[in-house]
Amino acid sequence: ALRQQIKRAKRVFDEEVETQPLNDFKLPDAYSITFSGVPFMKDITDGTERILLFTTNENLKWLQEAKFWIMDGTFKTVPTLFRQLYSSHAPAGGNVNSQIIPLVYALMSAKSEELYQRLSQELNELVDGNKLKLNPDFVLTDFEKGLINAVKSEFPTAQSKGCRFHLVEMEIEKSMRGEPAPKKRKEDEDTEVKIQNVIADRGNRSTTDFLRGIADNLSL
Repeated sequence: ALRQQIKRAKRVFDEEVETQPLNDFKLPDAYSITFSGVPFMKDITDGTERILLFTTNENLKWLQEAKFWIMDGTFKTVPTLFRQLYSSHAPAGGNVNSQIIPLVYALMSAKSEELYQRLSQELNELVDGNKLKLNPDFVLTDFEKGLINAVKSEFPTAQSKGCRFHLVEMEIEKSMRGEPAPKKRKEDEDTEVKIQNVIADRGNRSTTDFLRGIADNLSL
């Protein structure tokens, strides 16, 4: 039932925005707050581009406590006027019940370095307004240079790491184009061993430490 409600809401949303210019679009109030009435959205205009940023104060607190973030975009579930839905994931729930969940969503009309920069700046302004501070140890992303530059600029103390999933995806695309497969590097073999060791030691680690160990070894 919930899945059907979400699909129905998305269909109505798409129908509402399809015929509107980007600058004229106004998000209905019902989508700007949570079910409990908490403000959930910030509308950002940057020249001719727009960002609809979705998060809550509680989510920002979890983001502040997280030592690592995982950031990625999708193009499959995006309203017509926007280019991508970008999300920031991090551990939440405390050491015992920790899970990696999406804490920030951003509907973006473009994927330029300038817009990523604006998104990061707005995120920092939100936490400043709530007397919080974002200081992750590292941020795991794909290999999009504009995003990496924006992360380094706004979170200079964080290590920016590329995700091996996206690297493998790139290698698969090369293989499909008929390019020769790269030789397996010793570094990759060492990484496999490290991940196996982390998994084997699961019983002696907190959930957060376990997830951090996996994420660290899945990055470049």
